[in-house]
Amino acid sequence: MSRPTRRPDLEDLEVLALVARAGSIGQAAQELRLSQPSVSRRMLALERRLGVTLLHRTKQGTTLTAHGRLVVDWAAELLGAADRFVRSVATLRAEGEVVVRAAVSMTIAEHYAPAWLARLHAGAPGLQVSLSVANSTEVERLVRSGAVELGFIEVPTVPERLRHQQVGADRLVVAVAPGHPWADRDEPVSAAELAAGGVLVREQGSGTRDTLEEALRRHGEVLVPGLVMASNNGLTHAAMAGMGPVALSERALEANLRLGELRAVPLDGVFLLRPLTAVWPVDATLSDAAARLLAAAGPTGAARAGYPSHHADG
Repeated sequence: MSRPTRRPDLEDLEVLALVARAGSIGQAAQELRLSQPSVSRRMLALERRLGVTLLHRTKQGTTLTAHGRLVVDWAAELLGAADRFVRSVATLRAEGEVVVRAAVSMTIAEHYAPAWLARLHAGAPGLQVSLSVANSTEVERLVRSGAVELGFIEVPTVPERLRHQQVGADRLVVAVAPGHPWADRDEPVSAAELAAGGVLVREQGSGTRDTLEEALRRHGEVLVPGLVMASNNGLTHAAMAGMGPVALSERALEANLRLGELRAVPLDGVFLLRPLTAVWPVDATLSDAAARLLAAAGPTGAARAGYPSHHADG
């Protein structure tokens, strides 16, 4: 059995990201105002800690290995989460501010919540939002435990014993690299082929994963996943590298499809449309701040995607 990977130091991951952007350890060291040997030692120590070679070192500069590119993508999400943690703690320290604690699923955090928060800020600039990001199952748990007042999830069915209001809709697509056998097929991919096709998917508890599995169950099929990863970026890059089909939000893959880095695969009767839903405890009354956030989210895509208007329910 291989030895488990030890947790890396966040500052080392920040240095790795800077090396990747700068193109060399020397340039990164100059920006950090550190010596080049010092930065080089940190990168070697990080590679030993992770057990993965991250950098190609040549006289012309430093480039990322294939594994290094994946690690940088994952590190960006981890560093972003750390920044959100610091901001959330700062919010808790703030005095005299109206604060709403909310949680959102990952796809919503990346592609929908920024517009919601911009609308909220325009109408209520003094309102502070403490926003946690997790998969849909964890968001539901945070709501039920009282850790957050309001949650936004992306699952095909509404959780029991929670009030809910639909605020939009999101469509999943299955996409492959141009060299994949499905890329140039004339006929659509069947549910059986999709279930057994080694699709790269999110982890259990993700609304994206739940939507795909529920769609396949309606055809009597059970998903046999390929690579499983709690990272939209990581899955996207794995699909671009030819590791298999990927199933993610159309919004997450929009740029890659436009640039031809991935190709959308037509499906035979497998419908991957899901609601975006706000949830809160059935016995709770939303605070004015939470109600403002819910209003800012609004039914932003429901009608366009073919869902009925949003509604509240117990």
